[in-house]
Amino acid sequence: MESSVLPAAEIVAILSAKFICVKVDADNPGPAEKMLSQVKGNTLPFYAYATPDGKFISGTSGFRSEKAFKADLEGVLKNDALKVPPEFDKKLAKMAEQAAKDFEAKKFAAVIKAAKDADAIRGFSESKDKIKELFVQVLDGGHAKIKEAAQLCGEGKLDDAAPILSSLARDYKGSEIEKAAAAGTKALDRLKSAAKESDPKGARRFYEMIVKECKDAAPFVELAESKLKE
Repeated sequence: MESSVLPAAEIVAILSAKFICVKVDADNPGPAEKMLSQVKGNTLPFYAYATPDGKFISGTSGFRSEKAFKADLEGVLKNDALKVPPEFDKKLAKMAEQAAKDFEAKKFAAVIKAAKDADAIRGFSESKDKIKELFVQVLDGGHAKIKEAAQLCGEGKLDDAAPILSSLARDYKGSEIEKAAAAGTKALDRLKSAAKESDPKGARRFYEMIVKECKDAAPFVELAESKLKE
């Protein structure tokens, strides 16, 4: 299982997105003993599935092929105990509809807020997945803009990068992009200072500061590292 099933791309995607995985020593299961005792069978490995509050859902005993294990996981996710309550699902459906409109209108801060609000509602639903997909697209777009700003700086167009970073800081509040934009803005200031230096050693000092201080904006760190190698 550990060598051929668990590392499979489709399995990793489901487990990382939908499950919290805990590995238990069969000879010393501790508090998990009660949960494992509900699994029918006597062949290792045991897989026990439970709700966040510890309610047993189902379990399997013995080797499971990739296809069978994927079916197990998908079956667990359809369990009623893991679904969003109907009254909240209706709310999420409206949120997903509005988030889609906000995404088209490039109101990214609204999409980010919707994703946070949806995440606070326990359970799985298609509407939550739709909001998350939009959120991921928003983040991907933000990271692309950070990269674009760094590329402009690499071409010496420092003034053209500034508006991109300021708009990211404004439009992506409450997300990792806001942090990246702040780090990028700091890096931009350091690059401007380096450009004014007539002494290469003085410029290097500012590039070193970027590498040390601006880790949230990876493209700018990469740019500074390339400058240090020149």
